[in-house]
Amino acid sequence: MFRRRGVFKGVVLYVLRKRPMSGYEMLKELSRLTAGRFVPSPGTLYPLLAYLESEGLITAREIYVGRRRKKIYELTPQGEEQLDRLMEVEEFRGLVQMLESGAAAGDFLAAIRDELVYIDEVFDEVEGEDEALLEEVLMLLRRLEEKVSARLAQLRGAR
Repeated sequence: MFRRRGVFKGVVLYVLRKRPMSGYEMLKELSRLTAGRFVPSPGTLYPLLAYLESEGLITAREIYVGRRRKKIYELTPQGEEQLDRLMEVEEFRGLVQMLESGAAAGDFLAAIRDELVYIDEVFDEVEGEDEALLEEVLMLLRRLEEKVSARLAQLRGAR
């Protein structure tokens, strides 16, 4: 199992290695790779994309499709280097192989758990008084709680 922090960042970089794409296309590709078992919400993906862009790992450019504006993301050379380093980690390579084979649900869920533990640790260190941001975080956590509760109820009902 891949237990290093930043696994989701690595997966996004991996998806973008194939070709530049929009956030919507990334969501579809993640759905394909996980057989629909894991599709992050736009509220999870887009802040991560902004973070990766601020770190210089990806770039974003706007294009217009008709009158609609669309952001296309692609790896930078630094993003390629970061992904190359991740691909040297056996656990990450294994996760990528499982994603490509469609058999990654268990390990990917374990990676999500690890990310949540990391978020919990970081949250204690973050100072801030942005009430709107805290409300958004609380909303995301409640939505996650509802999904987990529904999945548990489903599993318990199947017994």
